[in-house]
Amino acid sequence: SSAMATHAAVPVHRHGALGWVVPLTIGALYGLYTSFMTREDGASAGAQFAVGIVSAAVMAGLCYAMGRFQHAMPREVRAAAYAVLMGCAVGYLYSLSGRSILTVTVLSLAIAAATFIVTFYYYYTHED
Repeated sequence: SSAMATHAAVPVHRHGALGWVVPLTIGALYGLYTSFMTREDGASAGAQFAVGIVSAAVMAGLCYAMGRFQHAMPREVRAAAYAVLMGCAVGYLYSLSGRSILTVTVLSLAIAAATFIVTFYYYYTHED
């Protein structure tokens, strides 16, 4: 019964087809780009296909989850979640270019910080 109460307490906003089309599109584009970056690294066709498929599936799943549950999160947590998602996604892509871990980390943190500031400001100024 407590699981039912918890489930009922989480507001879920329905967006129709956009609720799954947008995450699939973002995931597919991300997977294609990771596949391209893996090819530049000299990976075999099978390896670059696998990296692309796994990257696409993970990104699409995370985007779907964010879209589905973002309205249940306080604005600070939501902004932090988007910051982590964006920082990790860009950091992973940048790491495929062969850059040093320090360079990748600094760029990822900068992207995450900028994403947090922008999303938090947006939520703060557009929500009650």
